[in-house]
Amino acid sequence: MKNELTNHLLSVSIECSKRYNVLMDNYIKNDEKPSEKSKELNPLEWTKLMNNYKNTAEEIVLNEYVFI
Repeated sequence: MKNELTNHLLSVSIECSKRYNVLMDNYIKNDEKPSEKSKELNPLEWTKLMNNYKNTAEEIVLNEYVFI
């Protein structure tokens, strides 16, 4: 065996991680709400917003790379 499946899965995993990080960076840069000040003032709202970004980014990555 040539480990072709392992290599393919590893490359897909790396691509998914890169895409996820790009999406999260874009969400945080384009939204004014998740600042450090709002994190200190209202941590529950900040956590809800970050979880929303995380779930959205994961769904996009899964649809683009996994559920093709």
